[in-house]
Amino acid sequence: MTKNNAGFTIIELMIVVMILALLAGILVPVLAEGSASARDSRRAHDLRAIQAALADYREDFGGYPSTGGDWQGDSDADGNMGYDLNGYIPALVPDYLPALPKDPDPRYPNATMGYAYRSDGVDFKCIARGTPESYGPSNPFRDPSAPDTNWQVSSPGGYNW
Repeated sequence: MTKNNAGFTIIELMIVVMILALLAGILVPVLAEGSASARDSRRAHDLRAIQAALADYREDFGGYPSTGGDWQGDSDADGNMGYDLNGYIPALVPDYLPALPKDPDPRYPNATMGYAYRSDGVDFKCIARGTPESYGPSNPFRDPSAPDTNWQVSSPGGYNW
């Protein structure tokens, strides 16, 4: 058998390359799943932060910031609103949140997916529309209106919007 300058045979090098390819085939999906889990953890944190800020706002003003019952969000379909004072949840920034949350996946917002909020002043619902990567009936953020695509936090009256 011929050895290269490092003293390995071609067969030995091919075995090393095959082992590395096998390890890469195992690790890439595991790492991708870990990234999805990290993004979902961030979404859960974002929704909890919004819910807490809205509770504080309601305590101060007796109701929730109103959108006139319409959806407002950062996706094109929901008005392409930003994350500051004039963002998708009116009046929360800067007194209740430093900025409104943005989905942790750089692919969002897009034409139809992102964060959205709706309120009539009495009730509210805030959703991560189409961006979560895990679902299930035991998920505390399960959106009954779109259980396979959205996560939500809401007041009791906004739960089924």
